[in-house]
Amino acid sequence: MQEDLGTLLNRGYGTWTRNMIIAVPFILDLMATIIFSLFAITLFVIVFVMPEIASSTVADNVPPEVYLEILSSLLKENLLLFIAGTLLLLIFLLLIGSFFEAGAIGMCRLALLSGDTSIGQMWSSARHHVLNLLLAKTLVALIIMAGVLFLVPGALSAGELEALATDPTSTGSILIGLGTLAWFLYALVAGILLFFVEYALVVDDLDPISALEKSLEFFRDNKVSVIAIIGIIVIISLALEIFGSAISSVEALADVWSLAYLFLSVLVIRPLTTIWITRMYMDRTGKELYSFDMYSFE
Repeated sequence: MQEDLGTLLNRGYGTWTRNMIIAVPFILDLMATIIFSLFAITLFVIVFVMPEIASSTVADNVPPEVYLEILSSLLKENLLLFIAGTLLLLIFLLLIGSFFEAGAIGMCRLALLSGDTSIGQMWSSARHHVLNLLLAKTLVALIIMAGVLFLVPGALSAGELEALATDPTSTGSILIGLGTLAWFLYALVAGILLFFVEYALVVDDLDPISALEKSLEFFRDNKVSVIAIIGIIVIISLALEIFGSAISSVEALADVWSLAYLFLSVLVIRPLTTIWITRMYMDRTGKELYSFDMYSFE
């Protein structure tokens, strides 16, 4: 018998309180992303910016605009290299995210099956699923990006891009606006239909294409549950954003809230929601979930 949403959330919360170690992959993901991003920026400055500045006859105490002009000229001269480097950085960051996401879902799977999980399970699941998960996330991104086709009619009608700014009521401008709205709705629907791709891939050990198909099948069989869990996650995010905006209106508390929100997201929100989503997928696909006495609120 499938769990109702309230029972699922309560039991998922119980799993989280028993296995707070599930926050580890999210902590490592954040640290790795920050470290690699700083390394990439430093490498870019050392290899490209510093030699350009050193070879330029720039006097002391010059305004920042001069350095911006140098940077702009540098980017124009090395545009293809810059684009290639940016794509490489994005792929590597996506690889890092996929590695730790696979590890987190694997930890949640073990916790829901046996009651407890471990760091060893994180490394095992991450190594086993990282490449497939990277490919699956890339496919999902490409599917969503395919919505750019909705902008084609407007772009063809508009002709020159300058015409859009000079005449916002033109046919091209209207078609661009409608195309953007259609792309947004398309991306929203695609995101909901493919919401469980990562979980299907890791929990059922599927290849990327099979995971896409499984996510579509899962949504077809559990439309209300999928929309409900996504709605709950969105509500939590909006509530935190509203609360953060209210707190940040007090200047002295703005920095404190930014730090608190970061810790709250990494240590609580992401691990807990990952457990909820994994539990829903496993429960709705007939997995035998662990039951222990700490669920006294049943």
